[in-house]
Amino acid sequence: MKNSFSGTKGRLLYSIVLLVTLFSAALALYLKRLDPVIPVGAVIFVLSAWILIYWAASPLIDSLDELRKGLISVSKGEYKQKITTVPHSEAEEVTRAFNEASIIIGDALQRSVRERDRFQIVLSHMADGIFVIDSDSRISLINSAAERMFRLGPETNEGHSFIEVVHEAEIYQLLKLCLETGEQQSGFVETRTRRMYFGVVATPLRINEGCILLVQDLTGVRRLETVRRDFVANISHELRTPIASLKALAETLNAGAIEDPTVAREFLGRIEFEADKLNQMTHELSELSNIESGVTNLIKTEAEVKDLITDAIERLREQMKRAGLEVTIEVPNDVPDVLVDKNRIERVLVNLVHNSIKFTPPGGHITISASIGDEGVVISVADTGVGIDPTDLPRIFERFYKADKARTGGGTGLGLAIARHTVEAHGGRIWAESTPGNGTRIHFSLPISSDR
Repeated sequence: MKNSFSGTKGRLLYSIVLLVTLFSAALALYLKRLDPVIPVGAVIFVLSAWILIYWAASPLIDSLDELRKGLISVSKGEYKQKITTVPHSEAEEVTRAFNEASIIIGDALQRSVRERDRFQIVLSHMADGIFVIDSDSRISLINSAAERMFRLGPETNEGHSFIEVVHEAEIYQLLKLCLETGEQQSGFVETRTRRMYFGVVATPLRINEGCILLVQDLTGVRRLETVRRDFVANISHELRTPIASLKALAETLNAGAIEDPTVAREFLGRIEFEADKLNQMTHELSELSNIESGVTNLIKTEAEVKDLITDAIERLREQMKRAGLEVTIEVPNDVPDVLVDKNRIERVLVNLVHNSIKFTPPGGHITISASIGDEGVVISVADTGVGIDPTDLPRIFERFYKADKARTGGGTGLGLAIARHTVEAHGGRIWAESTPGNGTRIHFSLPISSDR
């Protein structure tokens, strides 16, 4: 503080000197027994004392009042406050220090808010689930991905025990081990209720301050691994049979059967049949690959739904007669035209009807119908066949997957996969409904022509 008589100290010193002078004068008058002067002197003395004290202390009072107002504003969260400095007062340096501290604190808080906002944005856009767990296994923070993974509501998570919110004992064991040992723990967890597969990493924070739990949803990756493994097994199975047949036929011919014209012709016919089967498989694989990769361009034109169905039925009419099956076409007059690649959609219909023929006993019935749905025109192929087991139903559109485990139905197992990708390439969707013993119904949607 300043050692100047111009400040509050100087004013107080001046006030004391004046008060002492007035008091001395009043005392001198009193001692000379100038009685009438005493009351007047007392009043003058008191008024002078009050005025001088107020005059001396007012700069300090003003500074303290400004400081009080500034502190109240800061307590309400209004940082970067700047209060007025009273020149030459003892509070001048305190006021200046307050202003500087207020600016520093305000800048620091702004940086902190920016960092917090960035952190929240990163957390909210992460595909992996994040839990911040305290030392008591309670959730301090959770991101939206974790809430989606475990179907949690945001209002019931933070502050609750992890096992109380996420009822997965295996994940909790990894978390508990991390908290107890202070070391990072990781593992894979498969939930039994929802058939989800998670990769879990629990990383400790500072000692006794909890940990961060990262949960990755690997269900899709696990499903793709299963599909890939099944694909390799299925294609190996499909190739093994014709290759083994070709080898056996060739060995038999080489062993002398070629000398018998009748046997040779029969064996050559079987060789041709197996070669055609391999050729069909490679052609369908190539077509499926082209559709999936988008290499194949669809030649879309406007087509009547009834004509598409009729053309597909005509190609299989004789086969249905031999199988002893009846067919019905149900297409209302108000069903609009569709914008499709006619040849490819016709092959989809042929494939679906052909499957119905294979798995429907003689005397059965096949119905092809069309209707207007939310996704466009929906075409359905229903039969009264053997049906599909519920465990197989979600996978019938995978490559080489066959609900007929013995594979007695023939075919390559690629037809429904090609149908699915063809329909999806048109912007539609294909799905199936079935009950064992009560037949199967396969539906697919197609976009309505814009000229409607």
